[in-house]
Amino acid sequence: MSKVAWLPGSLFDNIDKFVNSLGYQNAAIAMELAMQSWESPEDRNAFIYAITGDNIQGATENRYPTRNLRR
Repeated sequence: MSKVAWLPGSLFDNIDKFVNSLGYQNAAIAMELAMQSWESPEDRNAFIYAITGDNIQGATENRYPTRNLRR
């Protein structure tokens, strides 16, 4: 079995943080920002905080879904 995990800084993590922080009504800009190459999750979070002035929304790293897949 291989284990699939939602990694910090991955595209899915970026989408989660941007869409939840900016709101679903801003999904188009959230997707564009999520596809940017960020140096680290901390840099991404600092950017989100700078444009929203609010805490980062979305799943936290200790609550990321993981799943075992059978081959």
